[in-house]
Amino acid sequence: MAMRGDKPLSAVHLIRSYLLLPFVEAVEAKGRDATPMLSAYGLKSSDLVEPYFRLPFPTFLAIQQHAADLVGDPCLGLRIGAEIRSEQVGSLGLLMATSHTLREALQQFSRWGASMQEGWGLELVDTPSGADYVYRVHELGVSTRQDVEYSLANMCSLIRTRMGRAWAPTEVHLGHSNPSRARVYEGIFHAPVFFDQPVNKLVIARQDLMLHSERVSYALLPIVEAHLQLASEAATHDESLVRQVSLIVAQSMGRRPAQINDVAAKLGIPVRSLQRALAECETSFRDIMRQERRRVAENLLAQGRINSITEIAISAGYADGSVFSRAFRTWTGSAPSRSPLRKKGNG
Repeated sequence: MAMRGDKPLSAVHLIRSYLLLPFVEAVEAKGRDATPMLSAYGLKSSDLVEPYFRLPFPTFLAIQQHAADLVGDPCLGLRIGAEIRSEQVGSLGLLMATSHTLREALQQFSRWGASMQEGWGLELVDTPSGADYVYRVHELGVSTRQDVEYSLANMCSLIRTRMGRAWAPTEVHLGHSNPSRARVYEGIFHAPVFFDQPVNKLVIARQDLMLHSERVSYALLPIVEAHLQLASEAATHDESLVRQVSLIVAQSMGRRPAQINDVAAKLGIPVRSLQRALAECETSFRDIMRQERRRVAENLLAQGRINSITEIAISAGYADGSVFSRAFRTWTGSAPSRSPLRKKGNG
């Protein structure tokens, strides 16, 4: 298996795209158009409302920082994390209501969060006075500040859904430098915040961890776990390198055709390493491009939403209708206009 540093290429992480929605909404709330920002990373707005659409975690981190830069707010992730509701983070956000103690809830969150294989992790580490809830990002060479602040602020918000709005950690530790806005952080966490620390974490008192809650909904747990199991299985499937490349290629359809250099850059790996890894999977970038173009074209023909063969060709990444028609004959032996997939009434 080809490697990216000391990590297999198949371990490049993907994360749920809808988690970016609050950052896009923040850009638009400032009267800015978020379309160019998304386009710069091969995305469109519709990608963010697909529940199972996933994108490379480094891209996710870069867009978070891009959004903060656009709105001129270095604390954007922090503010969004504090305001976001539990249902906006998916089934994981509901786990706080399914465990008898906060310790149990945090352990559940860590276990299921790890199963998502998205590139982040939370670990509950016992200490003499309670526990540290440590947040780690498994990526190098990209700014993680927005994600770290978003995640820890959001975790505080989730904990408060069961502990009450006045709940606060004992301390908050952040790995990046003090941005000279300490009051903003303390206003959100309601606790002392320390910067330039070895790890990012919430320090939680022992009595808080063991406090029983009367808001527990055990009946909800099987439903939440069923949803998380499905998401976990999808994440495991999506971790294949071929799947990741296919997703990135699909994002480029209808715009500038995907180039292997662009795909390698999004995955954070050298082009030659990507080519070798795909060869080990008994495929190639060209084969994946062909498969994705065929998938898009056949879907459009079957849906009957586009009348012109030329429009279908462009949407599938072909230069014009004649090139697409030749490719289609190669796949099926017939012209697209005569395909059984093509709905009647299309011109």
